[in-house]
Amino acid sequence: MDFVENVGRRSKAAGDNGDFIHVGIFSLNGYERNALYKNCGNGKLFDTGYLEGADRIEDGRGLGFLDADQDGDLDILLANYRQPARLLINHPPAETHWIRLMLRGTRSVKSAIGARVEIQHGVRKQVREISSTAGYLSGQSLYLHFGLGLDGVVDRLVVHWPSGGVEELKDLPGDCFYRVVEGEGEPTPVFGEKPRSTIVPTAEKVEK
Repeated sequence: MDFVENVGRRSKAAGDNGDFIHVGIFSLNGYERNALYKNCGNGKLFDTGYLEGADRIEDGRGLGFLDADQDGDLDILLANYRQPARLLINHPPAETHWIRLMLRGTRSVKSAIGARVEIQHGVRKQVREISSTAGYLSGQSLYLHFGLGLDGVVDRLVVHWPSGGVEELKDLPGDCFYRVVEGEGEPTPVFGEKPRSTIVPTAEKVEK
């Protein structure tokens, strides 16, 4: 059996048998058209890459999400193999809303890695979990970002801390960046109005 150099961990030095095919600077794992999927909200996804200019033919390896232009929506940073990285800037409709959270643990680890946040706005529910990595050689922001669509308020937000504690916040205005400290209950807006909140005791189960 012939092998392709630089794919996986095969090498002559490791005693692999067969001839090796050299493909130069290219990779057989990539050079496909990128896809950008939209969640239709009904369990289906729709590829909108050709509409958004994201369907380039590249050898993409790593992917990160951040608000690069600080306008309240997430942009995409794509790292390619032996090619320049690409920054795709998101330009959503002006009437849409968002919310961003920075969690700080006290009983939990300070970075709050592993914390899970559930939000409800209007008839929709979303869930995010804090993780420092996602995908191949890719780091992620520890901030949690939620797109709210046309809803300007988060009706209910529940934080499940790694320590086992649970806190519930209510009526958070959108288009704001909040700092949520474990055990303090009321979040601190980095900008915007301060919302009302309630504490749910650790032993009490929060109904979804």
